[in-house]
Amino acid sequence: MNIHELVSIGESLVGIPRSALDEADGKFPPSIYYKFFELIATKYQPNISVVLGVCGGGDCWHLAKGNPTGKVIGVDIAYDHPEQLEYIEANCQNFSFHLGDSTESAPFVSKRFGSINFLFIDSAHTYDQAMAEFEAWKPFLANGAIVCFDDLFRTEMVGVWEALPEPKTRMDWLHDGTPDVGGGFGVLIHTPNPMQSETGYEDRM
Repeated sequence: MNIHELVSIGESLVGIPRSALDEADGKFPPSIYYKFFELIATKYQPNISVVLGVCGGGDCWHLAKGNPTGKVIGVDIAYDHPEQLEYIEANCQNFSFHLGDSTESAPFVSKRFGSINFLFIDSAHTYDQAMAEFEAWKPFLANGAIVCFDDLFRTEMVGVWEALPEPKTRMDWLHDGTPDVGGGFGVLIHTPNPMQSETGYEDRM
């Protein structure tokens, strides 16, 4: 797995029809990057995926559905979409919801479940929060872990992308939006050991 493979997966979704997006009878919005998550989960079979900022849970649903043998943990400070989350819990035995702070929960989640292979940072969408979350979870990421960020167009997120390490790439077509308001999408591969860069999931097994 390398950054070029991720781009290829993302490009395969350009122009995807709405009918190809799994909304689970309208419970989840028709987001293209949700489908991207499902394809990643199917192809790379991450053991542990974590979503920070669960909200309605469409991201968790697609990750859990894409790899039924992998564990998906949603972390949020509020359980405020019970119908959607109960739907995921009822249909995906590999999904768990963790009620807690997005940074303080990192050691607990890692100790319980193991190294993280996929991380989606989707909470407050501010520079300080996004960078604090990345730094909090970084020690618990497996070498080769995929880390995704959305809403990079937001004014409060200015500087986040530039501050993140390589290898990384923008795939803004996965999340349309308005500059300074929302939209924008980026992916990086966590490679703390440069000699093993882009090999992927060394710690997965």
